[in-house]
Amino acid sequence: MDVSVIIVNYNTMLLTQNCVNSIIKTTQGVKYEIILVDNASRDGSKEVFSNDNRLKYIYLNENYGFGYGNNRGMEVAKGKYVFLLNSDTILRNSAIKEFYDYAECHDEKSIYGCYLQGEGGDYACSFFYYPAFTIKDFIKRILHISKKLPVDYKDKEVECVSGANMFFPRAAFVEVGGFDEHIFLYGEEGELQYRMKKAGYSSYVISRPQITHLEGKSLTPSLGKQAIKMRSHFIILKKHMAYPTYVMARIYYAMNLGIRNVPNLFKKDGIEYYKTLISKVNL
Repeated sequence: MDVSVIIVNYNTMLLTQNCVNSIIKTTQGVKYEIILVDNASRDGSKEVFSNDNRLKYIYLNENYGFGYGNNRGMEVAKGKYVFLLNSDTILRNSAIKEFYDYAECHDEKSIYGCYLQGEGGDYACSFFYYPAFTIKDFIKRILHISKKLPVDYKDKEVECVSGANMFFPRAAFVEVGGFDEHIFLYGEEGELQYRMKKAGYSSYVISRPQITHLEGKSLTPSLGKQAIKMRSHFIILKKHMAYPTYVMARIYYAMNLGIRNVPNLFKKDGIEYYKTLISKVNL
């Protein structure tokens, strides 16, 4: 088996169906399997996908998060490479074959993503930077000293590729372990790639695969979403920062979050909004 494609589904039946169909429609010249991990969906996904003989279907009785679901998929994957793919993506060309061919000709300790497209064909976020884990890095970010890589559609090394599409050797999962399952959602792909980097892996965006990412369609914006993001960020910072630096970071984010949400105090039920936000983020 060349590639194991892993998709985590949570109440995104139609999006996931479109994603799976695009894989099958566009993928040729490479041996692959599709592993669909379902995080306790209640939208009819189980009834649909459990009878789909085009894929391996794993139904989890409880939703423990995106990373947890991907880990369960990687445990049964047989491919030389693993391709983690968001349910809200559509393959526009033979992206899996493009990733596979590129990986076979380059350093085996590499992680790949592509230049993702938005729904209208415009650029969608495809790579980003690790959090600032030291005071020095934090100051550089504040002062914008860090070099920003351009979106030039050239193959190049980046700090971290988007978790919407991550292509890497299955051996990396064995070597460094999978996602940190304490992180329910958001930031988990960066934390995993950071550990991979320490083990000698590098991340790259490449131009030939074409994938549309319907970003945000799998989770609607909400106060809860904001809180989940912040909690995940704190878990990552605590894991990779020196403790005194982590304490300073918590103080900074508490102040920053409070200031940014001051306008909400003047809206209807603003005080209740603010109290709920603080309690959810657990500052």
